[in-house]
Amino acid sequence: MSVAETPVKKTFMWPADYYSAPTPTPVLPQWATFGCGAASVVVLILVVAGGAILSSGGLTKLIDFATGMSISEMKGQYAADVTPEQKKVVAAELDLVLKNLREEKLSVAKLQPFLDKLRDVSSDKKVTSQEAAALEALARKINSGAKR
Repeated sequence: MSVAETPVKKTFMWPADYYSAPTPTPVLPQWATFGCGAASVVVLILVVAGGAILSSGGLTKLIDFATGMSISEMKGQYAADVTPEQKKVVAAELDLVLKNLREEKLSVAKLQPFLDKLRDVSSDKKVTSQEAAALEALARKINSGAKR
C-alpha cells in the first residue's frame, strides 16, 4: 500500500489536537492589539463627552450656529420677485426665531418644521416670493408659541 504524498487535511479538529498543536504565528503584531484597544477607549470617551456637551445646551448652540449660517446664505439667494420690504420682514422673523432659541423660549423639538422648511427653501439656491412668505408664516407661527 502506498502513502499519499500530500496528507489530507482534516475538516474537523478535536480539541486535544488543537491544544497539542504548535501555536500558530500571529496575524497582527503585538502592538496592534494595544493600539486598537486604545483607539476604542478614545472613541468611547469622545462619544460620552459629546453626549454630555450636547445634553447641556450644546445642541441648542449647534442648531443656532447651523441655522444662522443657512439664513445668512439665504440672504444672497433671493429671487428678483422678492421685495426689499419682504426681505426685511423675513429677516426679522428669522432673527426672532434664533433669539428665542438662544434664550431657551423655544425647544429644539418645536423647531423641526421650521428647519425642514428652511432646508426645502434653500435647497435649490433660489428663494422665491412664495417661499419667503411661507417661511415667514412658519417662523411667525413658531414665534407665537414661544414662552413669554
